[in-house]
Amino acid sequence: MPDEPIIWRQGEHVAVVGDTGTGKTYLMARLVQLRSHVVVLRTKPDDITFPKFMTRRNAESLNGIYAERILLAPDYHRQAYEGWWMLEHAWKHGGWCVVIDELWYAEHELKLQQPINRLLTQGRSKAVTVVVGMQRPSQVSRFALSQCTHLFTFRTEGRDTKTIAEATTPRIADYIDEIDGHDFVYYNRKRREIRNGNAKRLRAIFANSTPKGLTSEREAVSS
Repeated sequence: MPDEPIIWRQGEHVAVVGDTGTGKTYLMARLVQLRSHVVVLRTKPDDITFPKFMTRRNAESLNGIYAERILLAPDYHRQAYEGWWMLEHAWKHGGWCVVIDELWYAEHELKLQQPINRLLTQGRSKAVTVVVGMQRPSQVSRFALSQCTHLFTFRTEGRDTKTIAEATTPRIADYIDEIDGHDFVYYNRKRREIRNGNAKRLRAIFANSTPKGLTSEREAVSS
């Protein structure tokens, strides 16, 4: 990828597509370090990527907290409740970066599709950024791709590549077919730009253009 930074403004959504083991969660974890206040609903209980730099809390403790990276890792029987509470809090207060590490699970097992779609389609007006990870884009809500400004996709096959191409640009299918291993294809909807990259160089190529602080981030989105 070229050395000039990618501008990721508060309110712009990010989708990350990839199979288990490709580097999807690692890439998401690096991305969210660029935001000043983040809340992650971890749906894979054995994953240790996010906890390295996040404070573990329950959903109810989010009130009054804006400049902290928070990890929600509830017990299985509380995942749906904690996820719902998190999404409602982000919608009500605005300004958060909300991360869901496996969208299919959150939509189908936790039944959170409606509040997730609300943030994807209307969250920009509340200065909410949503980052979603998915293995099979053909099996989740179309808004995950159609509403994202930034897309990172590792190699996919068949119907999933077709789904991505339909939601972005047909040109991207050729790029996806050519990548291997932990490389990814990046698509910027605003600039209609496609690049190739690797997650290990993420910090050098991705910039947080938004000042820290809730008020500043809201103003940046509205402008």
